[in-house]
Amino acid sequence: MIGKLSVQGRAKLEAHRQAGHQVILVTGAPDFLITPFAEFLDVSTVFAAKPAQQDSVYTGALIPPLPYGRGKRELILAHAQKMDLDLANSYAYGDSPGDQDILELVGYPQVINPIRGMARTAQRLGWPVAIWR
Repeated sequence: MIGKLSVQGRAKLEAHRQAGHQVILVTGAPDFLITPFAEFLDVSTVFAAKPAQQDSVYTGALIPPLPYGRGKRELILAHAQKMDLDLANSYAYGDSPGDQDILELVGYPQVINPIRGMARTAQRLGWPVAIWR
């Protein structure tokens, strides 16, 4: 994944850091895959899927809430309340329908490299769309 990071994405991440914004990574990908990626990006707040284990063996189940769709919304709302974050002045980026719930929470949603009908959703809701390479 690190080799696939776009120049625009890295620049946007740095701009948010320079502005003093808290950067949060929310993904349905498993935590053991995302942790090294988040460390590389220097993102300390990460919500990722947590596979359940029993006797040190993965069971195939995921520990709720799953950070996808409504689960992303729950996680961000709880975190925003805990950290006293103003979501109306916050940014969110997403590419798929599973991101719509968090994009709806913030004042500055943006759809990046849309997939699975997300370009139509963005157009209908008046959200900006960008293609990052």
